[in-house]
Amino acid sequence: MSGIYGIWNPSVGMESEASRKRLGSWNQAYGKKTETKLVGEHAFMGCAYESYSDKTLLCHPVINRGEKYAVIDALLYNREELIEKGTFEAALSDEELLFSYVEAFGFDALKYVNGDFAGAVYDGEKNSWTLFRDHMGVRPLFYCGTKQGLAFSTDIRGLISMESTDVSVDEKWLWSKLTGTICEGTENTEFAHIFCVKPASYLQFSVSGETVCCTKETYWIPGGKKIRLSSEEAYKKQLKELITDSIKRRLDAVSGPVGAELSGGMDSSVIDILIHRLGREAFYFSWSLSPDEVPYAENDERKIVEDICRQENITCQYSEKGFSFGKDSIIYKKMQEIGREPDMKAGLYRRYVLPPYISTVQIGQVAQSANRCGAKVVFTGHAGDEGVSHRCNPYELFYHKEYAQYFKYMWESTKGEKNRIYKMIRRCHKNLVHTRKKLRNPFVSIYESKDMLKKEFYERYYSEKGTPLTFAYDPVSYVRNGGSRNRLDIVAFLGAYCGARYIAPYVDYRVMDYALSIPRHMYLKHQRNRYIFKETFKDMIPESLYELTGKEDTSWRNVEKGEKDPKEYSERKKRLVSMLDREYWKEYLDWEVLDSWAEVALAEADEARDFAMFSGIDNCLSLQNLITFSKIG
Repeated sequence: MSGIYGIWNPSVGMESEASRKRLGSWNQAYGKKTETKLVGEHAFMGCAYESYSDKTLLCHPVINRGEKYAVIDALLYNREELIEKGTFEAALSDEELLFSYVEAFGFDALKYVNGDFAGAVYDGEKNSWTLFRDHMGVRPLFYCGTKQGLAFSTDIRGLISMESTDVSVDEKWLWSKLTGTICEGTENTEFAHIFCVKPASYLQFSVSGETVCCTKETYWIPGGKKIRLSSEEAYKKQLKELITDSIKRRLDAVSGPVGAELSGGMDSSVIDILIHRLGREAFYFSWSLSPDEVPYAENDERKIVEDICRQENITCQYSEKGFSFGKDSIIYKKMQEIGREPDMKAGLYRRYVLPPYISTVQIGQVAQSANRCGAKVVFTGHAGDEGVSHRCNPYELFYHKEYAQYFKYMWESTKGEKNRIYKMIRRCHKNLVHTRKKLRNPFVSIYESKDMLKKEFYERYYSEKGTPLTFAYDPVSYVRNGGSRNRLDIVAFLGAYCGARYIAPYVDYRVMDYALSIPRHMYLKHQRNRYIFKETFKDMIPESLYELTGKEDTSWRNVEKGEKDPKEYSERKKRLVSMLDREYWKEYLDWEVLDSWAEVALAEADEARDFAMFSGIDNCLSLQNLITFSKIG
């Protein structure tokens, strides 16, 4: 994966050398070969380039053809098709090929590019920039656009580090985080003036008078059509072909052995079995702890992992119980390489300047383990259950107007019961009234800590209608509104800093579009959820996985939790509250509530409230630390 970055100030002076240096340094961890270039007096661009195949070469990370310059981060999966369409040279790198392709056919033609990519093209003749991104947003690209200019970066910290960047918090993000509600969006970030390039789109920045203007264009919409085939067998055949082809294309695009997550769930298991049967050398990793360290839980995912390993004659590495990102970690060394010495006494977020969206550290552990096994990439089942292996609530059939299939399913659910018609009506009523209300009500998570907020700030957004979690009944809306974004952002960041790029076959735009476009009842049939996915791969997966009806338990549930030390607990509360920057948060946080909470002893504590308060403060501190420590150096 490559880190790309740039600045454009068409009517004012160029950003300071110190800002340009910091912008570049935060992207250095994404690649091994770095190049920067000043284009005229007002444009600067750079790329830290990394290659994943030994079949192609790139002479210069910053691509130049005439008056056009480009920095691109790309891993393409349909190279041959693109080369044939444009009669391009076969030896072109993925980045050069993608640049040639958009030059020849325009940015709307990105619709037909199968790959993970993000890029920026500067047209010196027109004095304009175009930023673009792949269909599902696998590769990150953040930007600040103002009336005076533009700055962009693969790593958000590069933008934050610049002197000119306004780092005011995005109020809706903060309100949503602390009230436990959903902050939907494919473009917003934690900051009011920093955005993401929307997936499946391109942004064009040009000068009008003395002002920089931006136009946005979308080249693809997931689930934008209905697919209706002649039989269930036809649906299964096409799904299997698409997923197998997606995995094969991704294997062909990278050289050497690969890593693969193996959770024991449907999504990763199918990918890993196909990787093995396609004959690729692979190392398999589980987030769970070894059974030698932690006893089995009921419905333990490790039992399915073991079934898969026996069936395929492969081995799986388990997570380390005491793992930490210490001085022997790849992320520690990468931070040193970019000129920042991590403070090992500080918490993880401050030590490595992690953005607030970073959560699951096991992702970094797997990436590091894969790197040390000689793998440059890790295959993940991410986004499977968001669309491709979707868990469907019966209400979804009704919501999508598949009424006949809805009532057929509800009728089948009463098979063998007395008073069948009456019981079916009762179940329909419960589903269409109570379940519907629950599904479509605004979502509120267990991390709700709204009493931290000042009353006037809380009420500013309270009147707005909350957002439901559409995951269970409207996957099309869920995916379109950024449901896949959080995990993709995390794996892009931790993959770069821990040594292995993550690859997600289920976000292949053809696979996702197919899954969102077929009838909803294909996912809920004959009293079996995830029906079409399970039936498609029934002949391939162990019976234990095929018969799995709910979410399997993880080994972490059986890890013994130590007793809290009352003194340390109280000191932690006070320490965290004292670390908050009262000036930065003065408009948003209620200091009287926070100070009072910090004084409550462990014996008197409300465990659920404390859990939420700790989470809320951690989010604020993560954002605060990101601003403070991004600018060092």
